Amino acid sequence: MQGVVARLAAFALVVVGSFGTAYGLGQKLPGNPESKPHTHGAAPADPVPAVYEVDGYVLVTEAERSTTSALALHVNDPNGQRVTEFTLAHGSKLHVVLIRPDLSGFQHVHPDIDGNGTFVVPIDEPGKWHVVIDTQPAGAAAPIVLATNVDDEVGVPEVELPGPDDSVTVGELGVRRDGFDFTVSAADGSGSAVDGLEPYLGQAAHLIAIRKGDLAYTHVHAMGATADTFSFHGSLPAGTYRLFLQFGYRGQVITVPFTVVQP
Repeated sequence: MQGVVARLAAFALVVVGSFGTAYGLGQKLPGNPESKPHTHGAAPADPVPAVYEVDGYVLVTEAERSTTSALALHVNDPNGQRVTEFTLAHGSKLHVVLIRPDLSGFQHVHPDIDGNGTFVVPIDEPGKWHVVIDTQPAGAAAPIVLATNVDDEVGVPEVELPGPDDSVTVGELGVRRDGFDFTVSAADGSGSAVDGLEPYLGQAAHLIAIRKGDLAYTHVHAMGATADTFSFHGSLPAGTYRLFLQFGYRGQVITVPFTVVQP
């Protein structure tokens, strides 16, 4: 496994509008492939930003196929050859996370990979974006994280990072954070349990953390879950983070953002 240390990768983006508009339902729950439970373990003790080359694998932007609204990419292996085969990791062969430098505008998507190894990342909003590729080329010992930046030079106002809050409401759900435990209940304040929680990409829940400043990134899976609580192991070093909890609920992917200041 690529040191979970290298899991917290660099990001860079900027979002249009308020933080609230980018999160919540907005995405249908994809199929959950049958696979053995997998995890990248506890959150790393010393996360580092992601770069365009890791262990000889290089992220390549295909200039002739990229536009202001889409980025065509492929990965070259240590021998300089295109990677065309990928191993299932994190429940998908390819995870792409987009975020702005101010930690707004979070997106987690899974583009198709064509027979030549090319995948196209849609970029629906102007401005600067940091694009993180989380994948496992066939033959690689473990998943790798690569990153690139996009800037169409359209000025986009910076969005102020919301203050820390351990209780977040998304639609009809309320989520309470206690360290790395996240409890889901009805948003009406009754504390009532909710029905309809579902796996997402073969896992009870996913947690993506991005650090303010260097945009270090990590992606971990729930290592324990009850009817209403997702538990992740580990801790984060000092810094300000934006956490994105993702899980399935009645056929939709729910994304719940938290700002966390780690002393």
